[in-house]
Amino acid sequence: MHFDEHETIDMSTLERALESLTEAEVLFDDRRYDDRIKCLKHIRVRGVDSSREEVGTMTDLSRDGLFFTVRSHDYRVGMELWLSINDAAWMCEVVRTELLPSGSTGVGVRILR
Repeated sequence: MHFDEHETIDMSTLERALESLTEAEVLFDDRRYDDRIKCLKHIRVRGVDSSREEVGTMTDLSRDGLFFTVRSHDYRVGMELWLSINDAAWMCEVVRTELLPSGSTGVGVRILR
């Protein structure tokens, strides 16, 4: 998939992209203020101002954002990213990062568009 910085993606596109999740990828439903779904799905991640792309694993999804893990430690709060799942892409803002026991980085993002 090619990232287009001027493309606007609506939530129905996210819902269609996630319809491809298999039963094994959906781990359980976590009821909080915003419904969250625990899932394992590969995503592609690229900084808005970068041509470097890496593969991460989405582990948590809500209507307004998601959490994913990556091997690099290059993510900072406030950073804007392009994330893609299947054939859909979203611009997101990093709202949280954490170093995980595995040595990977956990990244929480808010979906901007």
